Amino acid sequence: MENELLPLGSVVYLKSGTVPVLIVMRQPVINVNGEIVYFDYAGVNQIIGLEPDKIAYFNKDNIREIIFSGYVSDKEPEVQRTLLNWRENNSEIPKGKL
Repeated sequence: MENELLPLGSVVYLKSGTVPVLIVMRQPVINVNGEIVYFDYAGVNQIIGLEPDKIAYFNKDNIREIIFSGYVSDKEPEVQRTLLNWRENNSEIPKGKL
C-alpha cells in the first residue's frame, strides 16, 4: 500500500496550504526549469476548480491530511500496478521536489 497513489478525485490539504486540493492527475511528467521530472500528483483548488495557471504539483509527503478519497473502480489494482511499473521502468526521470 505504501507505493499506491490516491485515486483521482481525492481531496487533500497540503502541508503548506489552507485550500483543499482536488487530485486530477497521477504521476504527471513536467518540465521544471529545463529538467523533466515527475510528481505523484497534480491538483487544483477544490473550491474554484481548474485554473490552468494554478495547477499544483506535489508528492505524497507534501500531504498533511486526506479529506476525501476518490472513487475506486474494480480496475484500480491494475492501474496501481501500471503506475508502479512506470516508475520502475523510468528511473532516469527523477521525482520532482517542492
